[in-house]
Amino acid sequence: MCCCSKKYSNTAKKLWAFGGVVAIFIAAAFFGFGLPAIIDAVALTEFRIKEGARVYENFFDGEVPIFFDIYLFDWTNPEEVRNPNVRPNFVQKGPYVFSERHERGRVSFNDNDTITFNQKRIWHYVPEQSNGDYFNDRITTLNPVLATVGKTLEGDPLLPLLDGIIMANNLAEFLYQDVPVQQMLFDGRPDLLLTTLRDLLAVLPPGTAPDISLPPWEGFGWFVERNESLEYDGTFQMGTGVDHRMNTGVLRQWNNAPQVPNYRGVCGQIRGSAGEVWPPMGRNLGSNIRPLHLFLPDLCSVITLKHEREFSLHGVDGELWVGDARNFDNGNTISETECQCTAPVEECPVFLPGVLDVSECKFGAPLLVSYPHFYLAHPSYRMAVDGMNPDPAKHQFRFALHPFSGIPLSVNGRVQYNMHLKDYGLQLFQGVPDIVIPAFWIEQRVLLTEDIADDLKLIEDLRWGFIITAYVLCGVGGLLLGLSVYAAVFVWKD
Repeated sequence: MCCCSKKYSNTAKKLWAFGGVVAIFIAAAFFGFGLPAIIDAVALTEFRIKEGARVYENFFDGEVPIFFDIYLFDWTNPEEVRNPNVRPNFVQKGPYVFSERHERGRVSFNDNDTITFNQKRIWHYVPEQSNGDYFNDRITTLNPVLATVGKTLEGDPLLPLLDGIIMANNLAEFLYQDVPVQQMLFDGRPDLLLTTLRDLLAVLPPGTAPDISLPPWEGFGWFVERNESLEYDGTFQMGTGVDHRMNTGVLRQWNNAPQVPNYRGVCGQIRGSAGEVWPPMGRNLGSNIRPLHLFLPDLCSVITLKHEREFSLHGVDGELWVGDARNFDNGNTISETECQCTAPVEECPVFLPGVLDVSECKFGAPLLVSYPHFYLAHPSYRMAVDGMNPDPAKHQFRFALHPFSGIPLSVNGRVQYNMHLKDYGLQLFQGVPDIVIPAFWIEQRVLLTEDIADDLKLIEDLRWGFIITAYVLCGVGGLLLGLSVYAAVFVWKD
């Protein structure tokens, strides 16, 4: 009995060989392009504010710890303020470090794929991270309530009358002298002028009261009645990203308006992000990476951060943006920033570059914002006082993001608050120089946890695992292609 084995023709062998090679290259393309695209598409569904998504959970119950550092300036020689040969000297105290947690309230999801909410910021003192004694340290600084009255009523016919009442009844002093840090920040210092003015304004007939806005507090502190307040930061409306990922976290309105009244034109527009949620930017940012726009309710304004360099944390690659001089230029050197000036257009710019007038955002107080220690500001600000030592490593505003997800990797949000000292027409201010003096500066610190970093790395590891597999398959396919060509030419001859 004869047994026969099936024999393939050379043509069939060639078809099978080249067909296998094509199949390998198709598989390589799937692993190199298809699966990474699927992973990205699935991951991007997590980066929007929708119930069940990761960003939604973080937005309402943040996993990343936030710290709030406050540095105060102690005025050590105020008795020499009218001496033109002596510069005011300031000694930095702190940081007084607080943990910060955010809670959302009055939340509503809107039909236009936006979310409206209020924000409660909750601070707790962290003594082990602080430098100094929050409960026992004391400072001396300019009386901010008296300065506010002077600035608000400067040139008003009622100012001399009010000045006489202040002096006759000893309602105020030029300084807040030797005030406990605890009072100057959150607890509030009792202020007789503040309470007396509020009582006086309440009994004046309508239309006769001066145009002055007083805070509804019994005492003054830079952060009094802000801790756990659901009203202070205002009402935000921002995109959820459900309609399009690039709308995730993008602000549409603040306090029910798309524009603040404090600044003209684009300087008053509500835009950018509030800081915690950013739109996923994708993977191909290109060589000209666009700036970030960050809305700060404490400034009633947006600051622009320019891209600086690549950044890495816990093995996660990102990009770093920093604040530059344009944020506080006032139109001195950059024409587009002229709308930062709060004076009439014909009087602008009022201040040299380096400070931003936020008085209308802070009850009319003569407050000017800068970077800490007048970093990047005109040299005249530093030369007018002693104790300023700007250092980009300590005072630069920095924001690092993981662009694909829009998740912040590291934040050092640094801003300084200064008071404009001048002769406003009050007796207590007679003969003082026209200078800007530092009051305090803050740094909000955020650092991505390793747990969240591991989740981001898992996405990257899966993508790169498939991409490496694609390269391996391409190598195998290339080798088999070479062998197939050799066999087709020299072995499988017809």
